[in-house]
Amino acid sequence: MFSPAAPGRGAPPAPAEHQLIVPPLNFAMIAPGIYRSGFPNPRSHPFLLKLGLRTIIYVFDGDCQPYHQEFIRSNSINYQHFRVAANKEPFEEMDHPLVAQILAEVLDTRNHPLLIHCNRGIRRVGCLVGCIRKLQGWAMTAIFDEYQHFSGTKIRISDQEFIEVFKHPVLINPKFGPAWLTDQPE
Repeated sequence: MFSPAAPGRGAPPAPAEHQLIVPPLNFAMIAPGIYRSGFPNPRSHPFLLKLGLRTIIYVFDGDCQPYHQEFIRSNSINYQHFRVAANKEPFEEMDHPLVAQILAEVLDTRNHPLLIHCNRGIRRVGCLVGCIRKLQGWAMTAIFDEYQHFSGTKIRISDQEFIEVFKHPVLINPKFGPAWLTDQPE
């Protein structure tokens, strides 16, 4: 009886067209043309290429990994790095004007398709997504459910408080705002 060889034991490598496509940690679509994730590793780069990304926004207070910078450069992807500190009790909070600036970039359709990521795709990205959901008119319970879905056991009340109190104006050019945002009732 024929039994295929186990991977790594004489089995030929998969042809390039059959290689496993691996999304980054905590990957999801936020809205058409806007995606979220944790820091992409080299195995997730083929997946990102399939998205046809125009822009990658990295929100983290540390530096971007060289392999990821090379991927971005070699694929002519617009890259923006915002050094965002995490919310921490009792006195550290994300900068409201900086978050508004990031949201303006995320919501500008000239940057789409766009990936916004932080280190693990939980806190900083979770707060930004929560603020987008507020702009979409979501109920706070639904916003917190989504935040908790991606946070798992890493929930921070300070993140949820940030989302709840965020009211800084987000300046969006109406010509380039997403239709799903501009069609919202006043």
